[in-house]
Amino acid sequence: MASPTSMYRLQKLTTTPTVVDLPSCMYRMNPINKFASTDLAPSYYGSTTCATNYLSGTPGKMEGLAELEKRQEAVLLRLQCLKQQLDKLQSNKGSTDQTTPLVSAVGAAAQSSPVKQPVGVKEAVVEHILTALKDHLDDISSLHFNSQIQTGAVHDLVIAANPERPPYSLVLLRKLLKNAGFPVYCANHLHSSIKKVNETLQKTFTENPEGDRSKHSLAFTLHWKDVSSPSLMVNPLHQTPISSEANIIRYVSRLFPLSSPYNYEATGTFTSITETDNLLDQLTNQMICGNNKERQSVLRLLNGRLGRASWLMGDKCSIVDVMAWSALKQTGSEAGAPANVSKWYKAVSTLAGLESNSPQENNVVSKNEKNQTLSKKGGQTSNGHLDRKGLEQLLKKLNVKFQVQDHEEVFTVEALMKNVSSMPGLHMKNLFLKDKKKNLYLLSARHNAEVKLNEVGKQIGVKELRFGDESVMFDVLGVKQGCITAYALINDKNHQVKFLLDSEALDGKHQYINFHPMSNAATLGISPANLTKFLSHTGHEPTLLTFK
Repeated sequence: MASPTSMYRLQKLTTTPTVVDLPSCMYRMNPINKFASTDLAPSYYGSTTCATNYLSGTPGKMEGLAELEKRQEAVLLRLQCLKQQLDKLQSNKGSTDQTTPLVSAVGAAAQSSPVKQPVGVKEAVVEHILTALKDHLDDISSLHFNSQIQTGAVHDLVIAANPERPPYSLVLLRKLLKNAGFPVYCANHLHSSIKKVNETLQKTFTENPEGDRSKHSLAFTLHWKDVSSPSLMVNPLHQTPISSEANIIRYVSRLFPLSSPYNYEATGTFTSITETDNLLDQLTNQMICGNNKERQSVLRLLNGRLGRASWLMGDKCSIVDVMAWSALKQTGSEAGAPANVSKWYKAVSTLAGLESNSPQENNVVSKNEKNQTLSKKGGQTSNGHLDRKGLEQLLKKLNVKFQVQDHEEVFTVEALMKNVSSMPGLHMKNLFLKDKKKNLYLLSARHNAEVKLNEVGKQIGVKELRFGDESVMFDVLGVKQGCITAYALINDKNHQVKFLLDSEALDGKHQYINFHPMSNAATLGISPANLTKFLSHTGHEPTLLTFK
């Protein structure tokens, strides 16, 4: 059988190359500097253009770039050499070592080699450099403001704030700027969300030391508004609002002269700047926005620092003192504050010019009058609220028997229990609260109850339960911080406050239910039945709650 043969034999259509040239880039583009077949790069960049011929694909060498790299390395080397020489001059000033090499700034810039200089020449160069540095620092210190303030224009700071929590720091900052030679024009206006602002408070935030507004370089324009925290706006077209009083203080601090200690970022060390910022945040979170326990913790911190120095950051008043003073004044924490804090608070108040004319004088009762300002009738405060004497007279009129014990002023449950440990009955702690809709509540719970506001809110069916404002508490109930009590419901004539009561107070297991009698310098107790009788007289039906 014959062997098989191929059917067709075809000639090759192409020849396979032995070497294949692969592209060196993904996409080949024309030079971006070419216009109408003319390369414009040399007219802009000189001889540093790349020698690569992109159109032909011939690889070239980037000689200009290599030369630029060499020049950069030389500059960096000379800068490093100059830094080393300056460090050595600073560390060896006054040394008698004649072998210390010295390279002048000109020599270092010219990359000349180090040479040995006589001691006299070296000292002369050092003195020359130090004198130049001193002159430079003097020039910097002579600057009054940062570039944020333009000469001949009014730098207007528009601040929105709630009259229930006035930013008193502005009053003190205004005084400090004036002492530095820069009077501040201050004005305030009423927003439609606020019906009325205390006249004394408005006067406190109003000042025009130079007369016409245009004669001032800086202006504080305060808008009384229903806001949760103060906010600052300088330029609404190029800026978002600066929120919280601490951040406003930080902004204003940068408007002080660069040599001023109040411009803490310009004059302080990294450590002091960090410490200042931490204290500002702590005062905001725990003193202004915190509860009573957190405030007491901050007071202990401040008292400890003031035990070591006259001011919170050392021997001079600082931005931290400004913020702390404002926080204490807003929350009323200066009443009953520790000795060091109380002494410091008076000093700052004197510095602010408010030592004898407090803007809250119509809302806060003086501690020197034992928290009570009695009218001629006796038993009532100057605004018609019952005080301790009036309460006791009312209880006798209602035939309510009571026990009472005087003691020192107390501001915490722990301090209270140390003074009334032998007094029979259930001792109560009290909180003044408000919800998101500004409804008011008075919560009375046994002294050792674990009170969580979110759980209380769930029991009564409200959201965002928080601590109420002291000014509102005084206006409605006639008591100040530390003196809040269920007996103060007698002053709530319009029934604005809802009473929340620990159910254990009415379970009949305790002989007496003890509260402060409008003053935190005494404790007064009545029986559960008489408590019900008293609440019926005031017109407040208690909402009973349970606590762990």
